[in-house]
Amino acid sequence: MKKVFTFFLILMLSICLVACGKQKAINNHVGGKIDADSDSAKIVIDDGRKIIYTVDYTLKAKDIKSYEKKIDNKLNELEGYIERLETRTYYSICTYRVHKAKLDEFVKYIDSFDGLVNDKTVKSEDVSTSYNEKEARKEVLEASRATYVAMLSKDDLTISDIIALNDKIEKIDVELKQIYLDLDTYDSLIDYSTVSITYYEESEYKEPSFMDTYLDYIGDFFITIGKVILYLLPVAFIGGIAAIITVASIKHHKNKNRKNKETNNKENKE
Repeated sequence: MKKVFTFFLILMLSICLVACGKQKAINNHVGGKIDADSDSAKIVIDDGRKIIYTVDYTLKAKDIKSYEKKIDNKLNELEGYIERLETRTYYSICTYRVHKAKLDEFVKYIDSFDGLVNDKTVKSEDVSTSYNEKEARKEVLEASRATYVAMLSKDDLTISDIIALNDKIEKIDVELKQIYLDLDTYDSLIDYSTVSITYYEESEYKEPSFMDTYLDYIGDFFITIGKVILYLLPVAFIGGIAAIITVASIKHHKNKNRKNKETNNKENKE
């Protein structure tokens, strides 16, 4: 019995080791992640698949602004662009877009600064299936639309036939518009990879507390409310003028009716 238990124990340990080895291999390929301890291995796989690459960094240094400027200069050199910049009390977050053909060079440049990278995650999403399905659906819809448009040129169509064909064309156009938008979005994310960097000033580094986050949220809330109020001011002004005119008109009519009644009463007495 003891030998059987030992055998099963060894077998289970072997299975766990194999599974962990496979998982590690998966995490370094498409759809997985590369943690901060990984080196700057080639990220982009150019095999014809539609893959969206995303890299997230946390950088920390005493003179973080100088590194941020160097990274911005490198981005300009690679003909990328800043998609979004968000500055907070203790940190800033910048989202960069760089062409996938130059992503490896950009990431390698950031990794070249000793001690700068505090955390790094590389993610990839293979959207080939979804992309190809949308392309196939687009081709079917475009062919159907062309057929319906050709049918409209026939001379023996009734009014109801024409209305039915135009209705089908309109429905196809709505679906095609969404597909074109989805494909454009995919193309943008595939062609230009996203690199998000959180910059921390080491001398002033402080993990944002719940109160810091809450105050930032409250500040954003009141800014949003202020914008809404500014947008509504013209409407409120026009509505106020309309209300004043309406009230004045009502009072005028009441005064006029009262005077008419007083005049009629006098005439009746006489």
